[in-house]
Amino acid sequence: MVEKAMIQDNTRCIGCRACMVACKEWNDLGPDETSFFGGNGYQNPRDLDANNYTLITYREKPEEAEWVFGRLLCMHCAHPACASACPTGALQKLANGAVELNKWRCIGCRYCMQACPFVIPKFDFDSPFPKVHKCTFCSDRLATDLEPACAKVCPTNAIEFGDRDEMLVEAKRRIADAPGRYVPHVYGEKEVGGTHVFHLSSVPFEKIGYETNLPEEPLPNLTHKTMRFVPSIFIAMLSVFGLLAWIMKRRLQRTEENDEWMSHESY
Repeated sequence: MVEKAMIQDNTRCIGCRACMVACKEWNDLGPDETSFFGGNGYQNPRDLDANNYTLITYREKPEEAEWVFGRLLCMHCAHPACASACPTGALQKLANGAVELNKWRCIGCRYCMQACPFVIPKFDFDSPFPKVHKCTFCSDRLATDLEPACAKVCPTNAIEFGDRDEMLVEAKRRIADAPGRYVPHVYGEKEVGGTHVFHLSSVPFEKIGYETNLPEEPLPNLTHKTMRFVPSIFIAMLSVFGLLAWIMKRRLQRTEENDEWMSHESY
């Protein structure tokens, strides 16, 4: 199966939030009561919650009298740290590139939340049976050759979906054809080993809420370098504690024998 990917071109985004509405409708999520222009608006991945799998972020540019929009969603990493951290296999990368969450396997340990470099998985703390939630790349739609709901409804083609290799070529072509329009970087191409969501922007990504300063090496590779020593360390510690327990037991036995001998001698 060919791996799929999505381009999120923030220079084309008008902040209409049609993607958010389509996502909520398809995934049967609760209503969003937060006003788009209320307070400081959506600013970073921590504004995501169990009722939002994707969020439009924005920054106002007063000097140019315009808004700059971004969009946050699961990046569907090529080497997902969330899946490597999940003890029950509730998170798995599919052949088409989607990182799917099986809620029936989720035990709510939230290890995935700690592992995700993009701060995406969220926990429904208010539920009596809480689970982790995140974007699934509409894997159920992909299984029937349909594109994700957000890409289907975008009125300005800010979201495009297709084969991963083709989407990456297209993203780079746009930057090359209009270098003054874009930051010269495809966000998601190399971050943490590459992802299946590519972002383009006219402003630095950190200004519209994106996580930056991420390594290019897959995060599971970094943890495996350390975790591979854990069994050996555990066995060594077990041996040491076992030896100490044996020594203490022998000393206790000798003390008891000496006490018994002394008691006999006193008679």
